[in-house]
Amino acid sequence: MITIFSNDHEGGERRLGQLMSVAKGIVIYHQGVEARYWYEVVSGTVRTCRFMGDGHRQLTGFFYPGDVFGVDRGNHREAAEAVTGVVLRRFPAGSPEQLERDGADGNILERALESARERIFLFGHRTAANRVAAFLIAIADRSGARSGLQIPMTRGDIADYLNLTLHTVSRTISEFARDRLIALDGPQNVRILDFERLRILAGDAGEEGPISSLDSFREWA
Repeated sequence: MITIFSNDHEGGERRLGQLMSVAKGIVIYHQGVEARYWYEVVSGTVRTCRFMGDGHRQLTGFFYPGDVFGVDRGNHREAAEAVTGVVLRRFPAGSPEQLERDGADGNILERALESARERIFLFGHRTAANRVAAFLIAIADRSGARSGLQIPMTRGDIADYLNLTLHTVSRTISEFARDRLIALDGPQNVRILDFERLRILAGDAGEEGPISSLDSFREWA
């Protein structure tokens, strides 16, 4: 279910964006439809995915509070879906200059490109262990936490995003737990036990500060 909240002042949607809530699992927009709006995440988690001619799905990004998505010209190149219940702020589509004039917050293109940078970073890693480690480091750096990390997407989502199989992701996570790099505190929580070893495995030794735009997740299903 999608609920649109009306604005109480004239022109409010264009200046400040229009709030909308989207229930878990609901499609926000479909691949190939006209891009009438772009969106900012207020709360919750959104995923974007591209469907191939053979029905295969490629998950292309996760978006968290403060992230923007759907900044396309013409038609949307991907579909967007709510991983959790989300609250979004939507803005009418337009040029970056127009968006800034209409009251959009921050550098729109810079924020929209953050997910692409994340995928470039992850795919720069050759092995499954490298990618999963980088993914977990990304969680910790974005959330500012190293314990009790909540995972909103399934392992299948993570496998699609990292271009790995579900079996490989599950096996790698289990190996990390056996090696005491992480602990699995139930099906929805991950605790990092050896942050430096995990960072080295991710190929990020010696770096300071955040390395990605991913936020916290849960539900390893």
